[in-house]
Amino acid sequence: MGNHTSRFDLNGHRILISGGASGIGAATARVMSDLGADVILIDIGEVDPVAQAIRANGGRATALRCDVTDRKAVEDMVRASGMVDGLVACAGICPWTDWMAPDWDDAFDRVIDVNIRGTINCVRAVMPPMIERKSGRIILIGSIAGQTGGLKSGIHYVASKGGLHAMVKWLARRGAPYNVLVNGLAPGAVATPMTDGQSFDTAAIPLGRLAEPNEMAWPLAFLCSPAASYITGSILAVNGGGYMAS
Repeated sequence: MGNHTSRFDLNGHRILISGGASGIGAATARVMSDLGADVILIDIGEVDPVAQAIRANGGRATALRCDVTDRKAVEDMVRASGMVDGLVACAGICPWTDWMAPDWDDAFDRVIDVNIRGTINCVRAVMPPMIERKSGRIILIGSIAGQTGGLKSGIHYVASKGGLHAMVKWLARRGAPYNVLVNGLAPGAVATPMTDGQSFDTAAIPLGRLAEPNEMAWPLAFLCSPAASYITGSILAVNGGGYMAS
């Protein structure tokens, strides 16, 4: 009957993961490494421990410090890293700030700079070589907040994630003729450093709990795998039924 599990094999794939120091990015790096991928982790924070742990477990991982809001730094980093088969754009911030506060405009600018511009910088660096090779996978991390307003996210975060969902469609149309598949993931509330110290009404989530980072990492690995070869322009809702319940 054949070994159908090979469709989820990532051996020979080089995957660039922004926001790889913690949360969904770090979990995705570990899962993809377990599936055979060579992962390149970038983050503005300390990313070495994640890569070291992957290597200690027999995987292949490179850690690079990079501010995704700096276009030149991103382009230089991608150029130095060589060919990448996939991008998982996890870098993002979610300040829990009052939109009526006098200094909120600064928080808005920073959210858009990281979540939108930072993602565009990463995609702009990797997509042209993928188009030239006629092969590639790009996944943007959106949010249920970009679809429904979320459980408690601020309007700056909601606006940025809604923008990312629209970007998926725009990019997918341009990548499809060249077999560059672009998709999005819309998590609900996930137990990561981003949500530390925040309380959520889990009664509003049909599964009744926050997600664990690995529960985002496995769907992301699927979207990067040969098993997802006919999926592009989609936003995969992985939020415990929260979108259904909205």
